[in-house]
Amino acid sequence: MTSIAIEGQHACRVQLDCFDGPLDLLLTLIRERELDIVTVPLADVADQYVAYIRLMESLDVEIAAEYLVIASTLVFLKSKALLPPIPEELIAEGDETPEEVEERLRQRLIAYSRYKSAGDELRRRLSEEAGYLYREGGDPTTEIVQRYALKIDKLSLALAAVLSRAKAEPRTVARDRISVIEQMAFVARIVREHGAAKFSELCAGYHRHEIIATFLAVLELIRRGRMGFRQDEAFADIELFPVKSEAVP
Repeated sequence: MTSIAIEGQHACRVQLDCFDGPLDLLLTLIRERELDIVTVPLADVADQYVAYIRLMESLDVEIAAEYLVIASTLVFLKSKALLPPIPEELIAEGDETPEEVEERLRQRLIAYSRYKSAGDELRRRLSEEAGYLYREGGDPTTEIVQRYALKIDKLSLALAAVLSRAKAEPRTVARDRISVIEQMAFVARIVREHGAAKFSELCAGYHRHEIIATFLAVLELIRRGRMGFRQDEAFADIELFPVKSEAVP
């Protein structure tokens, strides 16, 4: 699969599958053939590499110089592999031998492979850590921070369990019969009179819009510091307890 991202009128960036850059392309070709980058003769993949370069040219893609440098190096290695060795007396002093050229390219490829593997591992860990949330335990007298995995399926089941206990609403449009301010006063009074209350008990017999209004009222009371909460584990019932004795306006 070939994808093209246009960056200018003529300049394009081509990405083939997982390849992005000349070393990435070379590494991909080697891994596709299940070869070992430490021992494989790099001249063996010269034809495939040049084929990709020609594909990019046929798509009228502006090829970066790095691609051409790698391609010319591979063609050089392949030509030297097909020809007899050059007599040592004909080699100019200071010129690299084909073996030295190949080893230099191989070390670059090995280093790139290590960095690519490290980057893949960091992305995997970041994705895994994104599935966890941190929150305070709910008790204002402690500094405990709980870490738990956010599982979408469990969250949806918890919401479905609460909504399943709600009364069926008539399928008509009606004005809201309850406000958040009214529920704040109601929740504060119940918690103050009983010393504590569970959220599920406060919502017993409520319709869905009443459950939502009550939940918003609880959040506002906690935000104002008028009420504390406790939750033994993720998605468990929420227990509310008073923090201040003054009435809610």
